Amino acid sequence: MLIWVMLILLATTPCYGVKINVKVVESHSQIGQGQLGNFRGGASKLTASRDPAALCAHPALSQILGKCYDIEVAEYKYAVCPFHNITQHEVALKWNAYHGILGIWSHWSYDSLYSTLTHGHYTDGDTCTKDTKTIPRIALLHHTCGKQTRVTSVTEPDTCHYNITLQSPLFCHDVFSDVYSALPEGEQGDFARSTQEFQHNLLTEEGLRVERREILERVGCLTMRKEFKDLEECGNEYHDLNKKHKELSESCDKNDDEEKYKELQSRYEDLMRVLSENGLVFPDEV
Repeated sequence: MLIWVMLILLATTPCYGVKINVKVVESHSQIGQGQLGNFRGGASKLTASRDPAALCAHPALSQILGKCYDIEVAEYKYAVCPFHNITQHEVALKWNAYHGILGIWSHWSYDSLYSTLTHGHYTDGDTCTKDTKTIPRIALLHHTCGKQTRVTSVTEPDTCHYNITLQSPLFCHDVFSDVYSALPEGEQGDFARSTQEFQHNLLTEEGLRVERREILERVGCLTMRKEFKDLEECGNEYHDLNKKHKELSESCDKNDDEEKYKELQSRYEDLMRVLSENGLVFPDEV
């Protein structure tokens, strides 16, 4: 069975020291089992390496944009600010209590035919150590139907990788997870046409997937990605980038090749981000 590893080519380069204030919105949010309150928890001191990505979704989901929903689990309080960021705050009375960023809104995952939004990815969180490697924290936000908007669960199935569930009446309606409804009106026609062609056997399933993918990339609903058919191909790409990265690192000061170095550095960081999101580690990191 083929293993797909996706390389997310983002335009941000968080390692160049750009710091962006993370705002946990001061709005009434659900704490624990439905209590109302405002969340602070030192959030104003947090900084992020990039801005949240643009949101591709049904306009009605903007109702929860700019709001935060809190839950306390064990000794931690989590603040989920949909399509902005997710933060964690240690509430225990410790001199070095942790307050940090678990992830910043990045992109959606889709079903196999790009017809449904499944869950949200929040990437580029604070770094942490996993198996002696330094990796960024990431969080997957799952959306379920419920009578009120609140966070219902937080788990950490793997070191520094979090699964969080947010329920809301908004997610009780299929239209809010429908890719067609998230598209600009001008692109909905092409999306519907691809569906009709598939239903009349004018497009194969792979052809339908390609056409829908192109539409999503064109309108910015899908970050540009490179797909590898297996881990070997991904590994070859990694080692090639790693080699070029080292060569440029040694020569760019002499050759004044800063722009070329930055471009390759960005590609390298993008690949490292995908490797860490998938729990993959190669032995000769720079």
